[in-house]
Amino acid sequence: MENKTRVDQLNRFLFIINPIAGERDKGTFVKLIDRESLHYGWQYQIYNTTGKEDAENIKGISEAFDPDVVFAVGGDGTVNMVAELLDGTGKILGIIPAGSGNGLAKDLKIPHNNMEAAFEALLHGQIQEIDTLRANEHFFMHLADIGFNAHIVKLFSRSNSRGLTTYIKFVLKEFYKYSTHYYRVDTDNGSFRGKAFMITVANSNQFGSNLTINPDGNWADGKFEIIIIKRFPKKQAFMVFWRLLTKRIKFSPYCIILKCTQARVICAKRRTLQYDGEIAKKVRAVDFNINHRNLKIIVP
Repeated sequence: MENKTRVDQLNRFLFIINPIAGERDKGTFVKLIDRESLHYGWQYQIYNTTGKEDAENIKGISEAFDPDVVFAVGGDGTVNMVAELLDGTGKILGIIPAGSGNGLAKDLKIPHNNMEAAFEALLHGQIQEIDTLRANEHFFMHLADIGFNAHIVKLFSRSNSRGLTTYIKFVLKEFYKYSTHYYRVDTDNGSFRGKAFMITVANSNQFGSNLTINPDGNWADGKFEIIIIKRFPKKQAFMVFWRLLTKRIKFSPYCIILKCTQARVICAKRRTLQYDGEIAKKVRAVDFNINHRNLKIIVP
C-alpha cells in the first residue's frame, strides 16, 4: 500500500548517523541536511551512535522530538536497530546506506555508493508498508540464516577490514573446509529433513554481495521464503554460485524454497544465527514469524 504523502512535505526529521559506518566521512552529508532544511523549511535533529545504549537514547529523543521520518545513516546493523524501534509505531523509516553490505537498500533500489544521492532520491520517494520478521526474539527485515553464510558473516563481523573484497576472501578461505550439517525445517507450507550447506530466511531478494538468494521475494506480501541450499558436491560450487549471480538459484537441483508465514528450524548441533548482518548466540532451534506490513519505509 502506498501513502500519497510526499516526503519533502513532511516537517520533522530525525537522523541516526553511525559515524564510523563504511569508513566514510559524514560531514558533507550533514551539510546537505542543513541546506535542505533551510530550503524546505523543516526541522531536524541528529544523533550520532556510539555503540553504548543507542537504542534507549534514540527512543528518548524520538519521543521528545516526535519526528515524521527517522533516517538511519549507516550499515545493516544501524538500519536494523532503527527499524526495530519504529516497527508498528506508524513512524516512517528512511535508509541512507553507508555500510559494507546494504542488502535491503539494494533491494529497495536506494543508491548505495552516494549518501547525498540516496537522500535526494528518498526526499522525492514514496512511502510503502513492508513486512517485518522475528527469529526467536530477534527482529529483522531482510535476511536471516544459519549455515555457511552465517559462518562467514560471523568471521566478517570480527574482522578489522570491511567491504566486499574482505567478504569474498573469507568465502574462498572457508568454503572447502566447511562441513554441511543436518537440519529439520517445519513450516505451514512444507518441510525438509537432511543435510544443508545453508538455510536462509528471506523477506527480500539478495545478499549485500549482490548474489540473489530469493528471486521471487516480495517484502510486502505477508509471506517469507526459506531457501535451503542442500549439500552439493564441491565440484558444483561454481554452478551454484553462477545461479546465485544470475538470479536463477531456484532452478538448481540443490535448492528448495518454501514460501510460508511461520517456520521452525532445528539444528542437530548448535549453530550460528545471523539476522540482517547481526550475530546471535548459537542456537539449536529458531522460530520464524512475520508481521504483515508492520513498518512504513521510503522507497525511491
